Amino acid sequence: MEKGKQDLRTVDQLPVELGLGTEFVFHPIFACPVSRDQATPDNPPMLLPCNHVLCQQSVLKIAKSRTRVFKCPYCPVEAQADNLRPLTFPDII
Repeated sequence: MEKGKQDLRTVDQLPVELGLGTEFVFHPIFACPVSRDQATPDNPPMLLPCNHVLCQQSVLKIAKSRTRVFKCPYCPVEAQADNLRPLTFPDII
């Protein structure tokens, strides 16, 4: 193979950026897998240490208090409501 050229069958990422256009732009809506409620600014999605995501109200119901340790409903990882991070989705225009 010539110097400076890549074999496209062996690279993980193409050497060019492809614009997908508006056809492949989707509005980010999060529905809590526990309560089935749609996330809102008052009830934002919260990232657990195990990388599962639940709405804040579901977390508070499971935890029963912000300082109590609770188990993720989908895996054995334990978390504390005070240590979770809210997720935000970028505005797509």
